[in-house]
Amino acid sequence: MRATIRDVAEAAGVSAMAVSKVLHGRGTNVRVSDAKSELIRKVARELHYRPNQNARNFRNQKTNLIGVVFQHFEGLTEDNPYLPQMLNGVMAALFPAGYTMGICPKLVLDGSAPAIADGRFDGILWTRPDFSQASVDSFRYCGVPVVMLHAPPGSAEGIPAFCANNDLAMERVVDHLASLGHKKIAFVIDPIPALTAEGVSRKNAFCRYAKDREIQFDVILSDQSDPDLSAYVSQDRPHTAIVAYSDTQAGAILKAAEAAGIRVPGELSVVGFDSSSFCERTQPKLTSVFQPVEQMARDATNYLLTMVNDAESTWRESGAVTSLYDCHLDIRESTGPPTS
Repeated sequence: MRATIRDVAEAAGVSAMAVSKVLHGRGTNVRVSDAKSELIRKVARELHYRPNQNARNFRNQKTNLIGVVFQHFEGLTEDNPYLPQMLNGVMAALFPAGYTMGICPKLVLDGSAPAIADGRFDGILWTRPDFSQASVDSFRYCGVPVVMLHAPPGSAEGIPAFCANNDLAMERVVDHLASLGHKKIAFVIDPIPALTAEGVSRKNAFCRYAKDREIQFDVILSDQSDPDLSAYVSQDRPHTAIVAYSDTQAGAILKAAEAAGIRVPGELSVVGFDSSSFCERTQPKLTSVFQPVEQMARDATNYLLTMVNDAESTWRESGAVTSLYDCHLDIRESTGPPTS
């Protein structure tokens, strides 16, 4: 049976207040001699006493737990390089500060405010939000600090946002493909991320720059796990290049192209987004936009911790801090001039 403070006190022949003073530093009005202190520590070790963290958290009104909320959690796989990078950044901020992480794949899909306001979390990192009204209201009024990751600045009033500069990224992608001679380009995105603020931002930026460069373009909703490239087998291809929302989707397109006998980059150029080590393992190696995922996640989490530990709760009135991160294009083997 787990030893309690009272068990230690009884075995040491002292009061429970004295044990609390020595082991937890509480009770400023309690005086304990050095000899008694050493005895209390000795007895605590012999009884294998461990503090009740839940009780301490209840007294402190803190859980030391941060909720990482996903609109849709895709799982940790070799073909999904984004999630390990992002989670590494979160853990790099949380663990040294003594916090743990709770992954919440469906916490706000029903717009249930009590689920995130019932005291289970000290703060929320909201990743790739979908900005349904129910979700926004749930976070805005949940009563604990919230920071958004992968949401353009100003996406939700009063909520800090950390995001890649998707506008600049898409400009660099379109200019790269235009410089190679591509005149028909598609932006391909899975229906799920298409609903997120970042998905909308990335798509809109692509369309705007393609239109400015007088390039024919389309936006295609396609399941990232099963891309259909049947239209690209013929000589009359609808596009000579595809810009995918993510490296995961681009990787699936490369596999489908290989299976269909479509030469990449000769008959079809492919561009991804994230530019992780995954891009060095694809065939051919994937041209991709680099965004500093780990740094963004670490910075967002560190900022969230400053809000959590703000005893005066000034974060409620201080306004939303936003951070926008530069992206660059890593050119590899999957892009080249289109064949006639």
